[in-house]
Amino acid sequence: MAQFAVQLHRPHGGQWGFRLQGGRDFSSQLSVKRIENGSPAQGQLLPGDQIIGIGHTSTRGLTHMEANHLIKSAGNVLQLTILRGPSQDFSHIKPTGPIKFSPWKYNQQQQNHY
Repeated sequence: MAQFAVQLHRPHGGQWGFRLQGGRDFSSQLSVKRIENGSPAQGQLLPGDQIIGIGHTSTRGLTHMEANHLIKSAGNVLQLTILRGPSQDFSHIKPTGPIKFSPWKYNQQQQNHY
């Protein structure tokens, strides 16, 4: 895993373009859930990146709302410390062959079986 700093810049009143997940109240590390296309976060953050610092504040022990407040109060420049490991975003993977199990077909067979 690699640790590094990311600095995002946004226009006045604009969005950062990423979805935050986790926090102490969710019993999980704060991390990036999703990135919006064309946003300041695109090309800087990846889904699955762990956020271990917001500005000069460690995220250890922060609730989701506390982290959200720090991000919203950052102004137009946001400094994040990121811990990045292997990608955990599998949304781009699509099956290439026939699907061997169809829940609908299985359900119909169960209902029609006397």
